[in-house]
Amino acid sequence: MWAVIVPAVDSAVSSENPTVAGDRISVTETLSFVPAADWNIDSGFRVGERGADPTSFPSVGLTRSSVNFSVVADSFDGTPDELLTQIDAVSAGETGYSFLAISGARRNVVTDGGLTGVQVDFNTPTSAGSVTTFVVDGTGIRVQIVGPPDQIANRSQELQDMLSSIGTTEGEQR
Repeated sequence: MWAVIVPAVDSAVSSENPTVAGDRISVTETLSFVPAADWNIDSGFRVGERGADPTSFPSVGLTRSSVNFSVVADSFDGTPDELLTQIDAVSAGETGYSFLAISGARRNVVTDGGLTGVQVDFNTPTSAGSVTTFVVDGTGIRVQIVGPPDQIANRSQELQDMLSSIGTTEGEQR
């Protein structure tokens, strides 16, 4: 029943700000990624759009059904591995919960644009996903994917494609 009803409701509900083919979402002034079509942009901007402060880039939040794809960029001078450890320490301090305690082994990832980062996957009975970190020119980037295990599995290719597409923004900047 859930396999039929949830996808039917998902496709019947329109997104407020759906992504379309050809979109690029800004992560920083020089980095962006290609979202899969029909995800809702809950926060963040397409390349070329401007916020109230054109030099400030909010965190990016995309959703589809119950799956969240978020990207946060902030100053950081360490390595992607150190950033992952720091993110977990802050999370554990704030929530008492360490995602690294339930994750698989860390592994290196490289995007299509050549960014090198570190990723861990997690899988519980109620949620699955990954946390990936990159550091580019003094900016730390955290990409978090989370959702119900079945939906993560069903959308695994488009999630991987979005993550792999993170790279330098070509053309006009904001």
